[in-house]
Amino acid sequence: MPVNIGQYSESRTAGVLGATASDLTATYYRTNVPDELKSVVPTDLSFMTTRTITIAGSGTYRYRADRQDVPAGKSWLHGRSSKCEQLLRAIGSLGVRSLVSPEVLRKLAAPAPSSGETIDGVATVVHAGSSSLAEFAIAAPHDDPVIAAQFRKQNELTQVSWQLWVGPDRLPRRAHLTSTYPMAEDRQPKTTVIEVDFTDWGSDVLIDPPPSDQVHETGTCLAPEPY
Repeated sequence: MPVNIGQYSESRTAGVLGATASDLTATYYRTNVPDELKSVVPTDLSFMTTRTITIAGSGTYRYRADRQDVPAGKSWLHGRSSKCEQLLRAIGSLGVRSLVSPEVLRKLAAPAPSSGETIDGVATVVHAGSSSLAEFAIAAPHDDPVIAAQFRKQNELTQVSWQLWVGPDRLPRRAHLTSTYPMAEDRQPKTTVIEVDFTDWGSDVLIDPPPSDQVHETGTCLAPEPY
Protein backbone atom coordinates (compact mmCIF):
# COMPACT_ATOMS: atom_id res chain seq x y z
CA MET A 1 0.00 0.00 0.00
CA PRO A 2 2.24 2.88 -1.18
CA VAL A 3 1.00 6.11 0.39
CA ASN A 4 4.08 8.37 0.16
CA ILE A 5 3.19 10.37 3.26
CA GLY A 6 4.35 10.57 6.87
CA GLN A 7 6.88 8.14 8.28
CA TYR A 8 6.42 5.36 5.77
CA SER A 9 5.69 4.90 2.08
CA GLU A 10 4.52 1.28 2.08
CA SER A 11 2.76 -1.10 4.43
CA ARG A 12 2.24 -4.82 4.00
CA THR A 13 -0.64 -6.48 5.80
CA ALA A 14 -1.19 -10.21 6.25
CA GLY A 15 -3.59 -12.27 8.32
CA VAL A 16 -7.11 -13.61 8.61
CA LEU A 17 -9.89 -11.48 7.18
CA GLY A 18 -13.62 -11.92 7.71
CA ALA A 19 -16.84 -9.94 7.70
CA THR A 20 -17.40 -10.44 11.44
CA ALA A 21 -13.83 -10.86 12.71
CA SER A 22 -10.27 -10.35 11.55
CA ASP A 23 -6.70 -10.66 12.81
CA LEU A 24 -4.30 -8.55 10.74
CA THR A 25 -0.62 -7.67 11.15
CA ALA A 26 0.96 -4.79 9.25
CA THR A 27 4.64 -4.02 8.73
CA TYR A 28 5.94 -0.68 7.48
CA TYR A 29 8.81 0.39 5.22
CA ARG A 30 10.30 3.49 3.67
CA THR A 31 10.56 2.80 -0.05
CA ASN A 32 11.49 6.29 -1.27
CA VAL A 33 14.89 6.66 0.42
CA PRO A 34 17.67 7.48 -2.11
CA ASP A 35 20.44 4.88 -2.31
CA GLU A 36 23.03 7.31 -0.98
CA LEU A 37 21.00 7.80 2.22
CA LYS A 38 20.05 4.20 2.99
CA SER A 39 23.08 3.80 5.27
CA VAL A 40 21.79 6.54 7.59
CA VAL A 41 18.00 6.51 7.03
CA PRO A 42 16.39 3.22 8.08
CA THR A 43 13.97 1.66 5.62
CA ASP A 44 12.72 -1.07 7.98
CA LEU A 45 10.26 0.40 10.48
CA SER A 46 9.85 -2.67 12.66
CA PHE A 47 8.96 -0.56 15.70
CA MET A 48 5.70 0.36 13.98
CA THR A 49 4.58 -3.25 13.38
CA THR A 50 0.88 -3.35 14.30
CA ARG A 51 -1.43 -6.26 15.02
CA THR A 52 -5.15 -5.51 15.04
CA ILE A 53 -7.92 -7.89 16.12
CA THR A 54 -11.48 -6.88 15.36
CA ILE A 55 -14.52 -8.85 16.55
CA ALA A 56 -18.03 -7.67 15.73
CA GLY A 57 -19.76 -6.51 18.87
CA SER A 58 -16.51 -6.49 20.85
CA GLY A 59 -14.67 -3.59 19.23
CA THR A 60 -11.04 -3.34 18.09
CA TYR A 61 -7.84 -4.45 19.85
CA ARG A 62 -4.50 -3.00 18.75
CA TYR A 63 -0.93 -4.03 19.61
CA ARG A 64 2.10 -2.09 18.38
CA ALA A 65 5.65 -3.32 18.69
CA ASP A 66 6.62 -0.09 20.46
CA ARG A 67 3.55 -0.39 22.76
CA GLN A 68 2.51 3.13 21.80
CA ASP A 69 -0.08 4.72 24.15
CA VAL A 70 -0.20 1.58 26.34
CA PRO A 71 0.50 1.98 30.09
CA ALA A 72 3.02 -0.18 31.92
CA GLY A 73 1.88 -3.75 32.40
CA LYS A 74 -0.44 -3.69 29.37
CA SER A 75 0.14 -4.66 25.73
CA TRP A 76 -3.11 -3.95 23.89
CA LEU A 77 -5.40 -0.97 23.35
CA HIS A 78 -9.12 -1.70 23.15
CA GLY A 79 -11.70 0.67 21.69
CA ARG A 80 -15.44 0.09 21.59
CA SER A 81 -17.77 2.98 20.95
CA SER A 82 -20.98 3.32 18.94
CA LYS A 83 -19.93 6.88 18.06
CA CYS A 84 -16.59 5.65 16.69
CA GLU A 85 -18.33 2.91 14.72
CA GLN A 86 -20.70 5.47 13.20
CA LEU A 87 -17.80 7.72 12.20
CA LEU A 88 -16.02 4.81 10.52
CA ARG A 89 -19.17 3.97 8.54
CA ALA A 90 -19.69 7.61 7.58
CA ILE A 91 -16.12 8.01 6.37
CA GLY A 92 -16.77 5.28 3.83
CA SER A 93 -13.16 4.20 3.49
CA LEU A 94 -12.13 1.31 1.26
CA GLY A 95 -9.74 -0.42 3.60
CA VAL A 96 -8.77 -4.08 3.64
CA ARG A 97 -11.69 -5.17 5.84
CA SER A 98 -14.19 -3.37 3.57
CA LEU A 99 -13.34 -5.83 0.82
CA VAL A 100 -15.27 -8.64 2.51
CA SER A 101 -18.32 -6.49 3.21
CA PRO A 102 -21.29 -7.74 1.12
CA GLU A 103 -22.44 -4.14 0.53
CA VAL A 104 -19.03 -3.06 -0.73
CA LEU A 105 -18.52 -6.18 -2.85
CA ARG A 106 -21.89 -5.66 -4.56
CA LYS A 107 -20.81 -2.14 -5.57
CA LEU A 108 -17.38 -3.29 -6.78
CA ALA A 109 -18.95 -6.14 -8.78
CA ALA A 110 -21.67 -3.96 -10.35
CA PRO A 111 -19.75 -3.15 -13.58
CA ALA A 112 -20.08 -5.80 -16.29
CA PRO A 113 -17.25 -8.35 -16.07
CA SER A 114 -14.58 -9.07 -18.62
CA SER A 115 -12.30 -12.07 -18.91
CA GLY A 116 -9.67 -12.13 -16.16
CA GLU A 117 -6.50 -14.06 -15.49
CA THR A 118 -5.96 -17.34 -13.69
CA ILE A 119 -5.23 -16.76 -9.99
CA ASP A 120 -4.15 -19.68 -7.79
CA GLY A 121 -5.28 -22.05 -10.51
CA VAL A 122 -8.76 -20.51 -10.68
CA ALA A 123 -10.10 -18.80 -13.81
CA THR A 124 -11.53 -15.37 -12.98
CA VAL A 125 -13.53 -12.53 -14.40
CA VAL A 126 -12.66 -8.93 -13.57
CA HIS A 127 -15.00 -6.06 -12.71
CA ALA A 128 -13.52 -2.58 -13.28
CA GLY A 129 -15.05 0.76 -12.41
CA SER A 130 -14.65 4.13 -10.70
CA SER A 131 -16.69 6.45 -8.49
CA SER A 132 -16.36 8.89 -5.63
CA LEU A 133 -15.42 7.41 -2.25
CA ALA A 134 -18.74 8.71 -0.89
CA GLU A 135 -20.53 5.93 -2.77
CA PHE A 136 -19.02 3.40 -0.35
CA ALA A 137 -20.31 4.95 2.86
CA ILE A 138 -22.59 2.50 4.70
CA ALA A 139 -24.99 3.97 7.25
CA ALA A 140 -26.98 2.13 9.91
CA PRO A 141 -30.61 3.17 10.57
CA HIS A 142 -29.75 4.82 13.92
CA ASP A 143 -26.78 6.86 12.60
CA ASP A 144 -26.83 10.66 12.84
CA PRO A 145 -27.85 11.88 9.35
CA VAL A 146 -26.04 15.21 9.83
CA ILE A 147 -22.68 13.53 10.48
CA ALA A 148 -23.26 11.15 7.58
CA ALA A 149 -24.03 14.06 5.23
CA GLN A 150 -20.91 15.97 6.31
CA PHE A 151 -18.59 13.05 5.59
CA ARG A 152 -20.38 12.23 2.35
CA LYS A 153 -19.79 15.77 1.08
CA GLN A 154 -16.11 15.54 2.04
CA ASN A 155 -15.65 12.15 0.40
CA GLU A 156 -17.26 13.21 -2.88
CA LEU A 157 -13.91 14.89 -3.67
CA THR A 158 -12.01 11.60 -3.38
CA GLN A 159 -12.11 9.44 -6.51
CA VAL A 160 -11.49 5.71 -6.45
CA SER A 161 -11.00 3.31 -9.34
CA TRP A 162 -10.88 -0.45 -8.96
CA GLN A 163 -10.46 -3.89 -10.46
CA LEU A 164 -12.00 -6.89 -8.71
CA TRP A 165 -11.14 -10.44 -9.83
CA VAL A 166 -13.84 -13.01 -8.99
CA GLY A 167 -13.71 -16.80 -9.33
CA PRO A 168 -16.47 -19.11 -10.63
CA ASP A 169 -17.51 -19.67 -7.00
CA ARG A 170 -18.28 -15.92 -6.84
CA LEU A 171 -15.57 -15.37 -4.23
CA PRO A 172 -13.13 -12.44 -4.64
CA ARG A 173 -9.60 -13.54 -5.49
CA ARG A 174 -7.80 -10.22 -5.98
CA ALA A 175 -8.56 -6.52 -5.70
CA HIS A 176 -6.70 -3.45 -6.92
CA LEU A 177 -7.89 0.00 -5.79
CA THR A 178 -6.48 3.46 -6.50
CA SER A 179 -7.79 6.44 -4.53
CA THR A 180 -6.91 10.04 -5.38
CA TYR A 181 -7.28 12.77 -2.76
CA PRO A 182 -7.31 16.26 -4.35
CA MET A 183 -6.84 18.22 -1.09
CA ALA A 184 -3.40 16.90 -0.19
CA GLU A 185 -0.30 18.51 1.29
CA ASP A 186 1.52 21.13 -0.80
CA ARG A 187 -1.56 21.30 -3.04
CA GLN A 188 -0.45 18.12 -4.75
CA PRO A 189 -2.90 15.22 -5.27
CA LYS A 190 -2.20 12.25 -3.03
CA THR A 191 -2.72 8.75 -4.38
CA THR A 192 -3.14 5.57 -2.37
CA VAL A 193 -2.87 2.14 -4.02
CA ILE A 194 -4.18 -0.99 -2.32
CA GLU A 195 -3.53 -4.46 -3.74
CA VAL A 196 -5.10 -7.46 -1.98
CA ASP A 197 -4.90 -11.20 -2.67
CA PHE A 198 -7.52 -13.49 -1.10
CA THR A 199 -6.43 -17.07 -0.39
CA ASP A 200 -7.46 -20.12 1.67
CA TRP A 201 -11.22 -19.60 1.36
CA GLY A 202 -13.16 -22.03 3.54
CA SER A 203 -10.36 -22.69 6.04
CA ASP A 204 -11.41 -23.13 9.66
CA VAL A 205 -10.38 -20.07 11.68
CA LEU A 206 -10.65 -19.16 15.36
CA ILE A 207 -10.07 -15.53 16.39
CA ASP A 208 -9.92 -14.81 20.13
CA PRO A 209 -9.55 -11.46 21.89
CA PRO A 210 -6.29 -10.83 23.78
CA PRO A 211 -6.09 -11.80 27.48
CA SER A 212 -8.12 -9.27 29.47
CA ASP A 213 -5.25 -8.54 31.88
CA GLN A 214 -3.16 -7.32 28.93
CA VAL A 215 -5.81 -4.90 27.61
CA HIS A 216 -6.05 -1.15 28.29
CA GLU A 217 -9.40 0.49 27.58
CA THR A 218 -9.18 3.71 25.56
CA GLY A 219 -11.68 6.37 24.54
CA THR A 220 -9.80 6.90 21.29
CA CYS A 221 -11.42 5.65 18.11
CA LEU A 222 -9.45 2.71 16.71
CA ALA A 223 -9.76 1.93 13.02
CA PRO A 224 -10.61 -1.77 12.48
CA GLU A 225 -7.34 -2.51 10.66
CA PRO A 226 -3.67 -1.51 10.84
CA TYR A 227 -2.96 1.96 9.53
